[in-house]
Amino acid sequence: MKQRKMKIIYPAFLAILIAFSLTGCNKTEDFVPDFKLENAIKVNSDLSITATLVDNFSEYYYNVDELYHMINDEVLAFNEKTGTESMTAENVLVEEEIVNAVLKFADREAYALYNEAVFFVGTIEEALNSGLRLNQILHDINDEEKTIDKDDLDAMKDYFILITNEHREIGPLSVEVFGRISYVSNGIAAWHGRNSVMILDVSDELIYILFK
Repeated sequence: MKQRKMKIIYPAFLAILIAFSLTGCNKTEDFVPDFKLENAIKVNSDLSITATLVDNFSEYYYNVDELYHMINDEVLAFNEKTGTESMTAENVLVEEEIVNAVLKFADREAYALYNEAVFFVGTIEEALNSGLRLNQILHDINDEEKTIDKDDLDAMKDYFILITNEHREIGPLSVEVFGRISYVSNGIAAWHGRNSVMILDVSDELIYILFK
């Protein structure tokens, strides 16, 4: 099984984790699928972001409670640094050799800052008012021959758009949104349903996901 990258783990943090032993396995009903095999983000209807960070710990044994507390300490440090309460540790899930760390961000700004990535989610009107350039050709998620361009996007101001380069270092990234995805940029494939896609492109280019 290939290695997965969990951004919350700094080198020193990982070294401490190796000393821990696995004691349990938690379940949750909040995510589809419940347990992730790839890094994932979910855009909630209030535009908060739930991130699931995945790592492969097949060679070591860990204590889930200790891992959760260490993640929570990092969350507290981030909130103290920013002077906000914009990030929370939701859960730590373990199944066999895979660990999921579930984090929640209050808004797109907090997510972008923590991950040091470009990340925008909002309406096209918001994006344009924020000075973002939408000079893109996007293709229908179900039909690559059907495309829209900048002029079409300018006329779809009530649609939501997600723009990010978060995939650039972590490889495949699944994205779930609260609406139906209609158009996407290159490097994105349909995933679990109408509201989920998988970002496959690991280049530095921005990706775009249009939904309503």
